[in-house]
Amino acid sequence: MEVQFYPKKPEGYMPLTIVYQGKVGDNAKIMRVHGGYGSTNWEEVFDLPMSLWPDNGWTVNIAVLPQKLLNLTFHDGKGNWEETIQLSITSP
Repeated sequence: MEVQFYPKKPEGYMPLTIVYQGKVGDNAKIMRVHGGYGSTNWEEVFDLPMSLWPDNGWTVNIAVLPQKLLNLTFHDGKGNWEETIQLSITSP
């Protein structure tokens, strides 16, 4: 699995572009990013559709909250999930 973030160091309240490439997305007709904030119990959980970016993977834009730990995973809506990754968000 490869996940890229733009910008590389996300700041709170700013847009974050996520680009995902991985085995779950290789043959998927749809992909979704599932995420939430916190180290143990996820809060402010979201599940958003992603757009296919030919030759580059799946992409989505989100706004992030400051000073939080962002948890992300990806799924195809058919029960196939990737590993969870974590990203620290800094204050603006």
